[in-house]
Amino acid sequence: MIKHTTKMFAVLFVFTSIIMFNGCQDEQSVITPENSFASLSKETNLVIPDGATVASAHLKIFQLIGNNTQNNIHRVTSPWDESTVTGNNFGGYDPAVINFFNTSSSFDDNWNSVDITSLVVGWLNGNISNDGLLIDQLSTGTGPEDRSVFYSKENTNPTLGERMPYLEIVFSNGDSVELGTNGDAYITEGTDVNTGNSLSLNTGYFNSKEKHALIKFDIEPTPQDGGCTLTSGYWKTHTEFGPAPYNDTWAHLSNGATTTFFLSGKSYHQVLWTSALGGNAYYILAHAYIAAQLNFLNGADPTEAQTAFDNATTLFNTYTPLQISRLRGNSTIRNQFIYLSIQLGKYNIGLIGPGHCHL
Repeated sequence: MIKHTTKMFAVLFVFTSIIMFNGCQDEQSVITPENSFASLSKETNLVIPDGATVASAHLKIFQLIGNNTQNNIHRVTSPWDESTVTGNNFGGYDPAVINFFNTSSSFDDNWNSVDITSLVVGWLNGNISNDGLLIDQLSTGTGPEDRSVFYSKENTNPTLGERMPYLEIVFSNGDSVELGTNGDAYITEGTDVNTGNSLSLNTGYFNSKEKHALIKFDIEPTPQDGGCTLTSGYWKTHTEFGPAPYNDTWAHLSNGATTTFFLSGKSYHQVLWTSALGGNAYYILAHAYIAAQLNFLNGADPTEAQTAFDNATTLFNTYTPLQISRLRGNSTIRNQFIYLSIQLGKYNIGLIGPGHCHL
């Protein structure tokens, strides 16, 4: 009897909540949450155990209304704030589908769980910016109310238990954490309505206007020793010849800083100390190339610079400093040297790639 009564109360609460959430349609909710219940049991920022990596990450989101419809997860591609985001100022999302889940049409307890491990790992690696995720319901909008509704982080009614969205992360050492969202809202196409304080998140169609749910978590790239980049000015002074303290990354080369640099007739150390003043594109690129190579060897993610590095390697296996010095400014080959030096230079100073080291 007690169980039946509790369930009846839950159903009544659901219908009452629906009225409160949606009675004003696209107007911002004016209901004040009872407390900040989410903060009592969910972490607010991610701390990874020493030596561990992320084994899996699942978005958990509780369904209030569903219609047996697929909801796709997308990566958001520009910053947004839950207190100001609207359908008109939202910056957009990647059309690639990370994963999806299907809502049901039941009013019973309906936690949806969807694997977004690849997205979370990308955020942690710094390969992609963390601007959160977007939920897009696949529906035609032909019905008067073709949508799904979920609890938001503001819906903290303790009577029904915790039903706010969260991220469940399991680490390689077996530990796990439940990470609460630090921002959520839903946007309605073609409107300036902000729903950052709403108790619900909507996807699909209502009154012929499409809605998308937005959620983000406090996940920053994981700092790693050697996972950042340094410039040629650093590397040329930290060889076995000094004057700065020796960086043993040089030991990864066959003969350290005395290793011969391609067809130059000089060592890496000599090339770095050869001035590029006067415009010899060979040395302009060589300085950026050596720094990038040592950054790779020191553990910096090479992804953003790999293509430029490989193309530069081909050039250095083909041309000598003297050959490049004779080329005029409008030479196609010389321009290739300059272009690649710019790309590798951007990587070394942190404009692309994992970012510059803070020494």
